[in-house]
Amino acid sequence: MTERKIWLALAVLFAAGGAVQLPWAPSRFGGVFFAALAVGCAGEWLMLRLRDRHKVCRALSVAGRVLFALFAVSFIGIQGVIMAGMRADPAAAQAEYLLVLGARVNPDGQPSAALAARLDTAYDFMQEHPDVTAILCGGQGGNEPCTEADAMYAYLTAKGMDGSRLLREDESSNTIENIENARALIGDGHRTAVVTSDYHLARARVLMRRGGLDACGIPAPTPHPGQWVAVRCREYCSILGLMVTGRWA
Repeated sequence: MTERKIWLALAVLFAAGGAVQLPWAPSRFGGVFFAALAVGCAGEWLMLRLRDRHKVCRALSVAGRVLFALFAVSFIGIQGVIMAGMRADPAAAQAEYLLVLGARVNPDGQPSAALAARLDTAYDFMQEHPDVTAILCGGQGGNEPCTEADAMYAYLTAKGMDGSRLLREDESSNTIENIENARALIGDGHRTAVVTSDYHLARARVLMRRGGLDACGIPAPTPHPGQWVAVRCREYCSILGLMVTGRWA
């Protein structure tokens, strides 16, 4: 009885967490993530309730507990990887090219808060390092009025950045394509660094290294506290996918 109560309490807790996050687009992934956990915990509660009547429910209840334990261990471990990767690399100061990874553009053509934070970080870095050229990475999503690269260019030039120091990579739709297309744009043999959101930096370093570029990172802050849980849930899924498919090393 006590064990069933624990699973039911977890289901309610995760459902409440998901309900809070679902209405706001930047945190919606977290809502879906928590809703999935709520369904899983509710399912485990049901299997425990029926395990004395049906052998299959008994087997499923054991499998459910094992899977949840594996999830908990992997989630904690990957969060540690994310947090450890949020540091800046001093070697980034030697970069010739700065990859600025794109993020969502608002319907009015202005960068989202996450993208603006990346651009502000890149702007400050370029002010301190006048020989650096930035590569603005990001194509146009289905709900975006322009390419992310174009929105980034407009934002930085409006702040006074010299347009000759900005290259646009406007055909990519994910981080892997960002890096592949940027490398094709500048060629080999150049020192590079990447600017992206702090929670994304650990994965970006791995993908930079796999893409043949220097894995120096410069973190941009996550703008809204309400996003912190959602973006780390999303990053957990992305990093786990790389690990499972052998592309993390």
